[in-house]
Amino acid sequence: MCTIMKNHAKLLSMITFATLTLASCSNSDDTSSVNDQFTFTPAKTPDFRAYSHGIDIGTTRNAGTRADMQVNVNYYKIQDFGGGKSDWMRTSAPVLYEYFDYAPTKTDRDEQVSQAECDYVINYIKEHPDEGGTTCDLRTYFIQNVGSSYDNYTVDFMNGDTKHHSANITGGNQMDYLEINGIHVNDYNAHWGPRALVFDVPLLNPRYHDSWGTQEQTKENAYKFYYIEYEGKTNCYLCFDYRVKKYDNGQLDFKGDGVYNDWVIKISPADGSDAVDPAAAGSGSGSGEGAGAVTGNNGEIEVNLSLNAEKEEDDYITTKLSIHVRDTSDIEVFIPVPAEYYCAADDMDIVVSHRMQIEQHSPSAESMTYTINGHDITLKVAFEMGGIRVTSEGINPEVLRYLRSTYYDGITFEVWNYYKQNTTRTALQALLDQSTITFTNDPGKYINAFGKVNGSKNPLDCVVTPPSTFPNSETNDGTQNYNVIYTH
Repeated sequence: MCTIMKNHAKLLSMITFATLTLASCSNSDDTSSVNDQFTFTPAKTPDFRAYSHGIDIGTTRNAGTRADMQVNVNYYKIQDFGGGKSDWMRTSAPVLYEYFDYAPTKTDRDEQVSQAECDYVINYIKEHPDEGGTTCDLRTYFIQNVGSSYDNYTVDFMNGDTKHHSANITGGNQMDYLEINGIHVNDYNAHWGPRALVFDVPLLNPRYHDSWGTQEQTKENAYKFYYIEYEGKTNCYLCFDYRVKKYDNGQLDFKGDGVYNDWVIKISPADGSDAVDPAAAGSGSGSGEGAGAVTGNNGEIEVNLSLNAEKEEDDYITTKLSIHVRDTSDIEVFIPVPAEYYCAADDMDIVVSHRMQIEQHSPSAESMTYTINGHDITLKVAFEMGGIRVTSEGINPEVLRYLRSTYYDGITFEVWNYYKQNTTRTALQALLDQSTITFTNDPGKYINAFGKVNGSKNPLDCVVTPPSTFPNSETNDGTQNYNVIYTH
């Protein structure tokens, strides 16, 4: 486990959470009731996570932290799998197996981009020095080194206001390792880097280490993202401007030349699609005040409900509900799975005795409350005779505006619910596909998200239907995913 990154400490210090425990009751057929509502508990209580652009706000799974980047968990070097796709890869590296068909290939520069692409990109950045931005929404992507312009700089050592002497330095020679989101990316420098898949690591605060400077050796805010079309395809390029500060008395403080081609890394969406600049797209993840995440009726809410895959050993059945909110609305998702699928054994007599009263609710619930910039956001899971009800409370424009300005994103909730071992996935999925979602304020767009596995729609992803106020829907063509998009 790693500590929360320094640049996120301010946000996380404002975050609190409170978990309400479930009440249990006797398994007697003549059970008491509270306001005609029967109390019972699930076999295993749910887990929660909330995050913005990959940064945890609070979670019951990892105590508010995220794991370090690990080989064959978050970081897969293509050269380590030289034999290509195989049954062994499917078993040992299923994430890489899923995206391998879109991996960059070797070139005339071996692991790096071709010489022609390198020359084109380095020169493009030089000719467009002010066109880069600071946001990239990708979380799973391939990286491939482009290289350096190897520009030479004359840097002045000062004695007060007087130049003492000068030195010549080549920026690319001093940039000796890469960090993304506070994590050191192995085997990368301005000279060389392997083709690799990076999984579930948001592109926040990328920085390089300066091997020559003695002050501020890890350079923050010295990057830009460029979205450049090359040979008919748009990719994102992470670009650095070399800067150096040496000695603590201000003798040398070179602030760069404003051209971000001293070190460039190609960032390609893992699913083979074109990269999209979020600021230009106006999706709500950019920094402009008019973005849809806080305006209402212009943003989007995206939901994915999925069963876990079967395991050969120690199998268990769970669903993961992901709710990505980029518009001003609370939500309610109802998953119509009767209590006998998730109820604790000690409470089964209650469920059986009151089977016909499926509209009765349990007053027990589990919830987590997050305080974000002074505002409380609560996610609650209530267990009912006829299903599981997930609701949010407190989402407002101020919270979304704060998250967008800090992390260029809205808020994502994840809830894991666990089911009894005698449940079958086939029977459970038939019920899950009848799930519904409602909103306190209709967003501009609702997306029922479906992922891609081995080039096909994930068979374990489920249908979550919106209200009739979203009569129009369309399905993506499959080049990126199989989402169903509902609009007014």
